[in-house]
Amino acid sequence: MKKNSLFFLCLLLVTVIQLSCNDSQQKEKEKKPNIILFLVDDLGWQDTSVPFHKEETPFNERYETPNMERLAEQGMLFTNAYSASPVCTPTRSSIITGKNPANTNITDWTLRNDVRAMDRVKPESDFPLFAPEWRVEGVQPDTLLLTSLLRKQGYRTIHVGKAHFGALETAGADPENLGFDVNVAGHAAGAPGSYWPEDRYGNSETDSIWGVPGMEQYYESQANLTEALTIEANKAIDEAVADDKPFYINMAHYTVHAPIMADRRYYQKYLEAGIDSAEAKYASMIEGMDRSLGQLLKHLEEEEVAKETIILFMSDNGGLSVHSRGSTPMGTGGNTHNKPLRSGKGSAYEGGIRVPMIAAWAEEAGQLPLQKHFPIQPGSRNDTPVISEDFYPTILELAGLGSAHRAYRATDGRSFLPLLKNAEASGEDRLLFWHYPHKWGPDGPGYEPFTAVRDGAWKLIYFYRNQEWELYNLDEDIGETRNLLDERREVARRLAEKMTPRMRTAGAQTPVSKVTGKPVGLPVLAEE
Repeated sequence: MKKNSLFFLCLLLVTVIQLSCNDSQQKEKEKKPNIILFLVDDLGWQDTSVPFHKEETPFNERYETPNMERLAEQGMLFTNAYSASPVCTPTRSSIITGKNPANTNITDWTLRNDVRAMDRVKPESDFPLFAPEWRVEGVQPDTLLLTSLLRKQGYRTIHVGKAHFGALETAGADPENLGFDVNVAGHAAGAPGSYWPEDRYGNSETDSIWGVPGMEQYYESQANLTEALTIEANKAIDEAVADDKPFYINMAHYTVHAPIMADRRYYQKYLEAGIDSAEAKYASMIEGMDRSLGQLLKHLEEEEVAKETIILFMSDNGGLSVHSRGSTPMGTGGNTHNKPLRSGKGSAYEGGIRVPMIAAWAEEAGQLPLQKHFPIQPGSRNDTPVISEDFYPTILELAGLGSAHRAYRATDGRSFLPLLKNAEASGEDRLLFWHYPHKWGPDGPGYEPFTAVRDGAWKLIYFYRNQEWELYNLDEDIGETRNLLDERREVARRLAEKMTPRMRTAGAQTPVSKVTGKPVGLPVLAEE
C-alpha cells in the first residue's frame, strides 16, 4: 500500500513539473519583445563614426559614436535606408500611420494649422509656385495608428522627446491623443527653444511655442535636454518593468535639430581638436545623442530586460547642410556636410533623404526563444532599400500582428524582418516614392518642389519649377553628379511611367502656379 502511495505521489509530482514546464514554455513562446524606436532629428548619413558608405570617410573619423558602433556590431546596418520625406513631420507621420506622405497628404512639416501661414513662398517672392492645400493639421486621432494597435496588444506606449505629429491647437499636438500612454516633452513644435536648463529649454520667454513642455524639474540642474530626456525614458522603463508590461518607446530626441548648441560635456575636446565653433557644437550634440543610446542600453541591462528589447535606430531625414553649419573635412560652405551625398535636409537629393539605420537586440542572446523567433545577424550589413513607412508593418509583426491583420495589409510599407533574419537576402523589387510639393526654405541644390522614385539603382527626380527631369545611377554615382537623362532615356521613361500612376493613385497634390492660381500638371516625360 505504501509502495502504491509513493508511486502515485511520484507520478503526481512528475505531472506537476511537466505541466509547469509546459506552461513556462508557452509563456516564453507568447512573450512579446520590448521595442525602442530611437529616432534622431536631422542626423545625417555621415554624422557618425559608423561607416554607412562602402568606405570610411573623414566624417566617420570626426564624430564619436561608440554606442552606435556597438549597436551595429550587435545587429544589422542598413546602407540604403530612407526617410519618407526630406523634412520631419511627413516622416514621423509615415512611421505612426504606415502611409507614404503622398497618401496622407501630410507632405510638409507643420506647426500652425494654416496652409498659407506655413508656406515659405510669399506672394512678393520671385519663386513661381505656392504650396498646395495639404493636410497642415498633421496626424490626428482619426487614423489607424501604430500606437493604438500596440496598446491593444498589451504594450505600454511611451513617447519621449520631439513629437511634431500635429499642429498647434489640434488634438494631434498631444501624443496622448495619438495612442501614447505616456508623453514626455512632446508637443506641436519641431525644435526646442534651447537645449540648456538655464534657458528652461526654451521656456524663458512668455508663451514661447518653442519651449519644451513638462521638464521643469530639470531647470535647476546641469542636464542638457538630451540627457534629461534620457533620464525620463529610463524612469518610464522602470515603471513598465515594475508593472510587468511590454513597452514601446518612441525615443525621439530633439537633437541634432537647430539651434546648434554645445553639449558642454563634449564641446571643448572638439574645439581643442581644431574644429571650428559651429562644427564643434554639432559634434558635441551628436556625441550627447550617442551617450543617450549608451545609457539606455546600460539601463536595460540593469533592469534585466536587454535580451528582450529590440532597438530600431533611424533619423527622420537627412542632415542639415544649408545653414547654421561650419566648415567640414569634405569642403567649406553649405551643402558639403553629407558628402559623398549631395545636398541635405529639405532637398530631393540623397543628402536630404538617405539616413543612418540600425536594427539590433539591446543585448545579444541568440539562444533565447524570443531572439530565435526574431533573429538578427550580428555585425551584418544589408543593401536593400528600405523606407520609414516600413517600420509600421515591421513593428506590428514584432508585436504579434502579422500579415493577416487588416492594418498590416493596408500599409504602404513592407516589413523588413525577413532581411534581419538573413543579411544576404534581398528584398522584393519595389518602387520607393517621395513627393514633396513645397519649397523648404533656403535656395540650393534640390531645395524646391519635387517628386522622385527609386527603382533598383536608378533614381528619377522631377522638379516642378522648371518641369525638369534628372536621372541618376546611385550604384555608380551616389553623389548624383551626372544626369543620365539623355543617355538612358528608356530608363527614365520606364520610371516616369511608374511615377505618375502612383501619384494618381495616392491623390498626390501638385504645387500651385502663381500665374494661374491652379495646380500645375502631373509629371510627363516628353518624347525626344
